[in-house]
Amino acid sequence: GSIDSTVRCWDCRSRRPDPIQVLDEAKDGISSLKLSNHEILTGSVDGRVRRYDLRAGQLFSDYIGSPITSVCFSKDGQCVLVASLDSTLRLLDKETGELLGEYKGHRSTTYRLDCVLSDRDTHVGSASEDGHVYFWDLVEGSLAANLEVGNSVVQSLSFHPTLPCLLVATKGQVQLWREDTFQPEGDTG
Repeated sequence: GSIDSTVRCWDCRSRRPDPIQVLDEAKDGISSLKLSNHEILTGSVDGRVRRYDLRAGQLFSDYIGSPITSVCFSKDGQCVLVASLDSTLRLLDKETGELLGEYKGHRSTTYRLDCVLSDRDTHVGSASEDGHVYFWDLVEGSLAANLEVGNSVVQSLSFHPTLPCLLVATKGQVQLWREDTFQPEGDTG
């Protein structure tokens, strides 16, 4: 995904410099991109979430209205989580685009911030411009945890693929948080 509003796909085995496909439906820069076995999910500054189904050769698009900063698939593959610059996370049904939940309380108005779903799709998480990471219960929408990471913008967060740990990036440092204690691990200074 690129600031030039395109998604470009390459065949790594061929080692050719030219992309095998260019997806150019976006009207503004691509801010987030995720892949599944047969889908490409993109978020764009134009306020749209686009899902390209490569098996069926179809494009699905949902209009959010605010510039999108991050997108991700749920682990069960049924939903899409979308973060945008109106300080709102939205959980959408992947097939219908139906709004299943909204999550608010963090601050996202200026920076590209990540959103995540927990490994069992039970919690929704977001980085925040106020130096915190927020987690909400996916079904109830209630705030489940508020981790104070620092006094600067938290831009990136990612769950470890197998361990109950969270990586958080803020102000030139990466912190490792253990999910079971919500405490930073090791020296964070």
